[in-house]
Amino acid sequence: MYRKLEAMGSGLLALFVPKVDAGACGAEYLTSYSSCWQCQSQCGYWASCAARCRSGCGCEVVLCSC
Repeated sequence: MYRKLEAMGSGLLALFVPKVDAGACGAEYLTSYSSCWQCQSQCGYWASCAARCRSGCGCEVVLCSC
C-alpha cells in the first residue's frame, strides 16, 4: 500500500515540478563584465567585475574593480 501511495505521489509531483539533472553544469571558466550591479554595494557604482561561470548554471562575481 505504501509503495502504491509513494508512486502516486511521485507521479503527481512530476506534473508540477520539472526534473533537473544535477550534472547539468558545464566546465568552470572566468569572464569579465564592464558593468556589474553586484558591485554597487561594495564600490558605490556599477563597476567592472570578473566572474566565475559554469555553462548552464550562471555566474558568481568574484572580484569587483572599484
